[in-house]
Amino acid sequence: HDEGFAYTRAMRALFRSVAGCLFNTGPERRLAERLYGLPPESGAVVGLGLEPFEADPAAFARARGLAAPYVLYAGRREEGKGTPLLLDYLALFRQRTGEDVKLVLAGSGEVHPPAALKPHLLDAGFLPEAEKQAAMAGAAVFCHPSVNESLGIVVLESWLAGTPVLVRARCAVHLDQCRRSSGGLWFSAYPEFEEGLLSLLRRPDLRRALGDAGRAYVRREYAWPAVLGRFEDALSRFSGRRR
Repeated sequence: HDEGFAYTRAMRALFRSVAGCLFNTGPERRLAERLYGLPPESGAVVGLGLEPFEADPAAFARARGLAAPYVLYAGRREEGKGTPLLLDYLALFRQRTGEDVKLVLAGSGEVHPPAALKPHLLDAGFLPEAEKQAAMAGAAVFCHPSVNESLGIVVLESWLAGTPVLVRARCAVHLDQCRRSSGGLWFSAYPEFEEGLLSLLRRPDLRRALGDAGRAYVRREYAWPAVLGRFEDALSRFSGRRR
């Protein structure tokens, strides 16, 4: 406990000693304010620039022999990212709804799916950038079940591909991004997961509307001119506050 208190005191001193801090998202900045007493005027949300891309939405399924719609997850496969939960939820979803939906996992890490899900799981491993983008463009839904994120680049990339997302409500960053963009749905427990995924699978109009809204949001907020503009504004604001 003493080490924890000492660390917190040191971090509070650090955050209070700097002229300013740059953050990826609003929730990340608010976390620093809450935990370490960062003065609100010392934080600026800048984000990360992303390049738009075009990808054939049929290319990945064609290359991998997928005939049914699929849910995609990309990133590290581990407890902290929520992938075991996603495996369990997809298995239960298929059992309860009878929907023939597949799960595609891209990235690194061991995967231990329920036996009933194994025939419907494609472990694509680490994908080259172009193939990852094609997988995103072809997915019915991109699901990110993590609860601790500072930005969520793969969520933003999925929106650039025009694909809606389904995220954990406990993830402050993803929840904020979905609310700000109108590009996805969120769930707190399995019933909400089932309702959200079922709606997205059965309503192409909803998928298209959310995907289009997400793409417009990323192109607006994470284009390099917008990010560099926020960066320059923050530097200008902080330049007169050197400690």
